Parts: sequence; structure tokens; C-alpha cells
Amino acid sequence: MSLPNELSEDKNHLVLFDCTKLLGLELGKSCDLKMRGIDGPDWLKNLGALRQQYKINLYDLAFLLKEILSSDSPLRQILPKSPSFYNKLAILKRVRNENQHFSFKHTNSATKEAVEVYFDIALELNLNVCIEEFNLMIRRLNDLEAGKSFQADPNLISKLGEIEMQKAEMEDQLIEKNMLLIDKEIKLSHIQKIIAKSNSKIEELTKSNHQKTSDFNKLNEDLEKSKKEAEELREQLNELNSQRLSDEITEKEIEKIIASLVVSISNTNDDSPKIQPHKMQPKNARLEIGNAWNKAKGKRKITLSVGKRDLIDPKTSEPFEGISEEFRIGLAEDWLRIRPSGGRVFLDEDGHASTLIGEELIYLGNISEFMLDHK
Repeated sequence: MSLPNELSEDKNHLVLFDCTKLLGLELGKSCDLKMRGIDGPDWLKNLGALRQQYKINLYDLAFLLKEILSSDSPLRQILPKSPSFYNKLAILKRVRNENQHFSFKHTNSATKEAVEVYFDIALELNLNVCIEEFNLMIRRLNDLEAGKSFQADPNLISKLGEIEMQKAEMEDQLIEKNMLLIDKEIKLSHIQKIIAKSNSKIEELTKSNHQKTSDFNKLNEDLEKSKKEAEELREQLNELNSQRLSDEITEKEIEKIIASLVVSISNTNDDSPKIQPHKMQPKNARLEIGNAWNKAKGKRKITLSVGKRDLIDPKTSEPFEGISEEFRIGLAEDWLRIRPSGGRVFLDEDGHASTLIGEELIYLGNISEFMLDHK
């Protein structure tokens, strides 16, 4: 984990970000090892079937906490039995959720208390790496409170990369949620038209004294089904809207964290050479760089990194190999002028690049001439 060199809200957020990631990794490995010995190699697949969740990330602390806190969880057979342990897990779940969605009050005392909960849980589970790392973190927080000073962590650049990947994934989620919202709104509109038509037919049947006919009963039955479906769609829309608003807040707060880290890194790298941007011309005069992109986003993904000022492959976290190295960094500088906070870039089959700014896709230009697989 990266040890902070100062006490601030941004640094405190990163402290809990690191603690969450580390506990998820070590607890996930521990659960897998122990559960294999009890239920065999397919235990996780079986759990997924039980929960109707078929893409489980065992190292995601959010999943682990939700599962363990379920009273019927098979994981409880390998965990401590004391009520105090599960009370601490419930506290940790709240801390993790609030930290993830940037509603946690990152005061120094609250952050240290949270790390102490992480440490206590690691002790009860005998997670050696977590015990050592959380202990070091508590000591560092105590030292900072006592006024001791420390140099910036040399791993800040890699930490920034992790945060940038989180931000890019958040953008993907926002796009998916927006598409789901549109789909649900279309379905709801269709159902509401059916309800209006059914109501009109029922009124006609009632006026003609045929309300007891089979047609009338069938219409009533269909109407109730439609009303139920409409209500379910409204609930889903409300939930999606709530999730989207939460994700948008989270994305903006992540941008603040990235900006803070960039400042810390730049203060230690002021002598680094400056890369000149590559001036890119649009292939089609009607497609102006920086304007709205009204076509479908490309399926190929790149992460525009502020910290590395480079284009990163999200699958490998290494520089993107699909673009000639001599142009890659220049393109990154170009795009950072349009999107200073960095984030996800989408490429389509024709080489058109776009990125999400707010709720709108923005055109970044056609880069097919720079692609290594360009013919």
C-alpha cells in the first residue's frame, strides 16, 4: 500500500481505497483456498448459481462483504462465529460503500478508526499481509498526527494509474446505465400506450353493457398485467436514475483525487521533458474535433492517462500498442487538451475516436493513419 506523506481528505480517501483493495485480495484468496478444501473446485460456480450471479469477482470486497453478511452464506463455515466479528464487517461495509461513493467524511480521526477496523478484521481472519500493512498504515497516520514529515511515496504514479482505471470503468458503467435508461423508458412508454388503449376499450364495453363478457374479463386481466409491468419499470427507472446520479458524483470526486495526485507527482518531476502535441486534422470536414459525436461509440477501448500523459491499454495497464509509439504520446497530449481529466476513449473500426464528457460523446478525430494495423 502507498503510505501518505500528509493528512488531507484526498490522501485519506486513498488510504481507504488501498485498504479495501488489499483486504479484498487477501480475503478472496483465503476463502478460495479454504472453500476448495470443503466444497471442491466448483464451489464459486455453485455459489454463483445459488445467487443467480454468474460473473463473481472473488477479490471484490463489496461482493465478499455482501455475501458474508448473508445469514445463509456458505462462507460462514470458514469464518469466525462471534457476533462482534459480523458487527465489524457491517461497519466495514458501510465505510467501504461511503468511501466508494465519496460520502465518507475523511477526517483524520474517522480515517484512522476505519483503518483500525480493517486491522481488527485482518487479525481475526489471520491475514498476515493485511495485518502487517494495516499496522504500518496506523503507525504512519499516528506519526503524521504527531507532526512528523515524510517524502512522497515513489509509487504514486502506479497509484494514479489504478485510480484512472477506476474512473474509466465508472464511465463505462455510466454509458451502460444511460443505454438501460433509454431502453426502460421506451418500454414504459409502450406499456403506457397499451394501458391507455385497454382503458378506452373497457369504457366502450362498459357503456354497451358487455362488462361481463369474456372480452371484458380478458381486457381487465391484460390491463392488470400491464399496470404491474409499468410499475416495475418505473421502479427500475428510479433505481437506475439513482445509481447514475451516484456514479456521476463518484466520477467527479475521482477527478479531484486524480488532480491532487497529478500535482503531487508533478512537484517531484518538474524537470521531466515536455512532449509536443501532434496536431491532428479531421478526415471529414463535417466532423469537427471537440464537437458532439452522434454515431455509435467504438468497441475498442483506450484509457487516456493524466499521470502518464499517455494512452494505456485497459486490459494490460501498459502503453497502448495499437498506435505507433512515435505518435501515441502526441495524441495523448492532443486529447488531454480536450479532456484534461483523462478517462475512457473509444475507437471504432474506421479509426474514429470519441470520449464521454458529461453525458455526451465528443469526437477526438480519426487516428487510422497512426494505427499499426492500418492498411
